[in-house]
Amino acid sequence: MKKIGFLPGLAVMALALLLLGAGGADRGENDGRIRVAMSLAAASDYYIGTMIGQAVRAAFEEAGAEVQVLDAGNNISTQINQIQNAVIGGNNIIYVFPAGVGATYFEVLQMARRSGVRTLVSNNYPGPGGADVYVGNDEFLMGVMMSAMLSEWVDRTYPNARPGEVNVLITESTFNTNMIRRALGMRLVGERFLRRANTATIYYIRENGPPITYLDSNGNVVPVDEPTGGLILDSNGRAQLNPYFNPKVNIIEFGNRNNAGTEAIEAQNALENVLTLGYSNIHAVMNLGSVGGAVESRARELIQAGRITTPVQNFAVFCSDLTETQRTLILRSPTNESLLRGVFASGDLIGTLQNFARMMVNGETPPAFTMEPLSFTTANESGTGLRTVYYTQLPQLPDTELFFGR
Repeated sequence: MKKIGFLPGLAVMALALLLLGAGGADRGENDGRIRVAMSLAAASDYYIGTMIGQAVRAAFEEAGAEVQVLDAGNNISTQINQIQNAVIGGNNIIYVFPAGVGATYFEVLQMARRSGVRTLVSNNYPGPGGADVYVGNDEFLMGVMMSAMLSEWVDRTYPNARPGEVNVLITESTFNTNMIRRALGMRLVGERFLRRANTATIYYIRENGPPITYLDSNGNVVPVDEPTGGLILDSNGRAQLNPYFNPKVNIIEFGNRNNAGTEAIEAQNALENVLTLGYSNIHAVMNLGSVGGAVESRARELIQAGRITTPVQNFAVFCSDLTETQRTLILRSPTNESLLRGVFASGDLIGTLQNFARMMVNGETPPAFTMEPLSFTTANESGTGLRTVYYTQLPQLPDTELFFGR
């Protein structure tokens, strides 16, 4: 992976000289306590600030560390400065939830490590060797799990729907590459064939190209009847059908380029905006973030007011992260007391971060690179509990990077 330097060389040198001139920062030797700085992309974001931020802080403190939480306010420059200041300020450990592309932080994280600071990073990978410890997930496949969950619900709820009859709102965050990849995974439900993706436009590539064939469900060789440029071909040079495609789905988009996550209010407003576009018969919402409860309550209000014409038993909200609130709502969904039908999740990322935080305070060495398993959770068929489906139980896609290469 190419290293992308964010800090100009003079800034890097200036910080190094500052540390050298100070004889090295005082890293908690005076009182014997480990000092930790936590730089969060957006402390006000529920997932980043509350679910992850508060949990990781608690783990550091339980292990005996003194913790300072820093809010980057979705600003990369601010966050780079926070990391620099944390190094100068004598912290022993820095945890970073990056606001931007992980590789942007490579140089400043390397500087921290050279200064004797141990670094823990999650969610946005800074590249090999960028941090002492990284915990993350495949954001593209996380979005794919949303596609799988939605498609399953559509086939069960609308078995006789015609192509494009099930209107689905996708609320996306396109603030950084990881969020774009997740959004593209969610959009995979609308692609008949596997295609490379363009992260700048946030669409799959459709360009003119040479004639290409594929094998249909009966094993017949059939010409591709759409633009062939951008297709991901198999070893025989044929196009590959997308196992997560559902022709019944009509995608309606809402994109946010300003925040690392989609907030509850803007997700609710997106639902309102869909009505102004004439989609009173909207059937489902796929929310990139963890604010399904807020979207569920607004959808229910709009249905009761007659502004959404779909009855509650035929409406669904999906989101991320199996919190206790989401768990309760999903358990109530079989009786339609809740419209939140399911969530996708990335293993126990929070638990792993907490464990690694404690280990680092205690001087132990966690694994340098950890990817959490992916799953989605819905109510079980009897409506008496939850069921969890892992990506390893579903059709496997080619390596994620094939979707993002030229």
